Amino acid sequence: MRLHDLTVTAFGPFATTVTVDLDDLASDGLFLLCGPTGAGKSSVLDAICFALYGQVPGERSTARHLRSDGAAPDIAPRVVLEATLSGRRFRFTRSPAWERPKKRGAGTTTQQASALVEERVDGTWSHLTGRIDEAGQLVTRLLGLTMAQFCQVVLLPQGEFQRFLRAGADDRQRLLQSIFRTSRYAEVERWLTDRRRALRQESLDALVAVRSTVHRLSEAGHVAFPDHLVLDDPSGSPAAVPSDGAEESAGGDPGDGTGTDALSAWAGTLVTDSATAAAAADRHRAHAEDALASAASTLAAAEAVTALRERHARA
Repeated sequence: MRLHDLTVTAFGPFATTVTVDLDDLASDGLFLLCGPTGAGKSSVLDAICFALYGQVPGERSTARHLRSDGAAPDIAPRVVLEATLSGRRFRFTRSPAWERPKKRGAGTTTQQASALVEERVDGTWSHLTGRIDEAGQLVTRLLGLTMAQFCQVVLLPQGEFQRFLRAGADDRQRLLQSIFRTSRYAEVERWLTDRRRALRQESLDALVAVRSTVHRLSEAGHVAFPDHLVLDDPSGSPAAVPSDGAEESAGGDPGDGTGTDALSAWAGTLVTDSATAAAAADRHRAHAEDALASAASTLAAAEAVTALRERHARA
């Protein structure tokens, strides 16, 4: 935010029109508002805050009226501020509620507060809004600060500094998050948390399939599952790791509980044992087939002899 020009009329202690060229003051960097008590130092800051948010900070926000008591009865109080917010040049014009003389007859009537926001586009002022609520919402959105936060951080009214320092941790955290706009990091943190949960669920689903396959291998191989290999529980509870060897020997990552290399070795042993058993079964089958062929030949010879004997007997 950069302030350029401030014009105050019949506002606070300023009975007439006063203009402050803030660009000129800030041309050398920092500048100081100084003067005796009652000179209007705080009123300049009040005018800036009023132009932006329609209110003044601190205890003065409870004042019954903001119009200067020394101003002529027919002069309307008004604050005009030119400022650059988020790279855009704006002009804020606000008037507080005040009692003006009636146009006809004696007495006064209440003139309601008003607001006008304009933006400088291509060298001309373009009307944005004339609604008080929309003007405040626009400033809050562009600065990322509510009026209370703006007063705590930018203006810091008299007596409010200790209040900020003594604020609770949650209040200061919300304020600092709003100032530095750390919501993007909170969104990244939430995304990482959701991603971790999703990956965890995927790993648990895959683990269920692994457990089913392991049990089927155990049943098919008629081999009990080793005690030192314990799979993670699908609910997500941690599992034990091999007790007779470190996790490196089991091949699993720290805390995964699956012992990936050990599990693969166990399955490989089952495959090897199954292949050995299959080869032995093939050999036994070959011997059985040879024995069956020999028995069949013997049977055929015996049947031939039997047939000859029957013929001989009949002869």
